[in-house]
Amino acid sequence: MPGLFIITGPNGAGKSTVGYTYLPEKIQQSHTVFDGDKLSMKKRKEFLSVVKSLKEARNKADEWVEDYFRKLVNIAIKSKDHFAYEGHFRDPTTLNVPKRFKRNGYSLSLIFMGLTDPDLSELRVLDRAKHGGHYVPAYEIQSNFYGNLIMLNKNLNLFDEVLIIDSSLSLQHKILFHVRNSRIISYSQEANLPFWFTKFLPNVLKMVVAEETKKRDKKKS
Repeated sequence: MPGLFIITGPNGAGKSTVGYTYLPEKIQQSHTVFDGDKLSMKKRKEFLSVVKSLKEARNKADEWVEDYFRKLVNIAIKSKDHFAYEGHFRDPTTLNVPKRFKRNGYSLSLIFMGLTDPDLSELRVLDRAKHGGHYVPAYEIQSNFYGNLIMLNKNLNLFDEVLIIDSSLSLQHKILFHVRNSRIISYSQEANLPFWFTKFLPNVLKMVVAEETKKRDKKKS
């Protein structure tokens, strides 16, 4: 069965730099993760040489990337090939692509990289921009931070596999939760989960609590 692999989470969580390392090894070796932000930044510079304003260059670059992404999606589905991309899911329409892959017989794997709060997300983005990386305005950072969490909590069952990682410490990521085909592979105990997880992912938290309860009952019996 072909697989769709999505890397998501707040801005500055490390999706572009280390997110791919959480993909299956065979996917890392054979497929490139589509990074729309990075590609848009590159195309923006190209368009600036032929258009009059930065705004126009940005709009043209975004349109080009969206069109290119659709073409890649069509090619992957037609050929039943694996596909991997990085993206945000802050409203229901952003789930249209995963749902389309699902309808075409794909298994869906989601890698979510989380941060402590929007402030840390903004600091990471500012630091990245200082070194020539992709800048994101504060309002969009806020929207992505909360939107990604809310959409994951509401649509958990859409995905066949979900891996949730805390990347608040740049050099010491922590896998908080991993489920595949309704079977929990690993999880952090409720007492050790960060606030953003317990506050905004109550449906995932229920699964953790249920698993802890099951293990306690098993020890008692």
